[in-house]
Amino acid sequence: MPRFIVLLVLLASSLPLPLFAASCSFITPDGSTLVNFNTVMSLQSNPADGQGQITFSCSPDLLTPVTFQISVDEGNSGTFTPRQLMHSSGATLNYNLYTDIQRTQILGDGTVGTTTFSGSCLLLCTRLLTVYGRIPINQWGPAGQYSDTVTVTLEFN
Repeated sequence: MPRFIVLLVLLASSLPLPLFAASCSFITPDGSTLVNFNTVMSLQSNPADGQGQITFSCSPDLLTPVTFQISVDEGNSGTFTPRQLMHSSGATLNYNLYTDIQRTQILGDGTVGTTTFSGSCLLLCTRLLTVYGRIPINQWGPAGQYSDTVTVTLEFN
């Protein structure tokens, strides 16, 4: 009888059963972030800068860290540079999103000169990533609200 029990234990321990699967999710219900440029004046002499956040959490499995990558698409512009904010009249303002405060690394999907946010977690982690925005100088458009919708993708393994 003891041999049978030992044999079952050895068989059970050799099965590749995951105890926990890694997972990641956005903290904001829909993953949305808002980059607010406040008031932008036509033909202003300084760029209009704004910032927003992407917040998410990850739980690795017990044995392996979880790696993640955050990417952002072109939005309604169809291009990473420049992206365009749209007014209800159809007027547009060029802008872009960046991963760094100096606004030199365009946030995108890792293609055509853009970069993504990436990293890993060994234990449960929550990350707040700052997205920096800029509207360049010398643009004109009618008064009102301008907007764009970009899709933020969180990939992990």
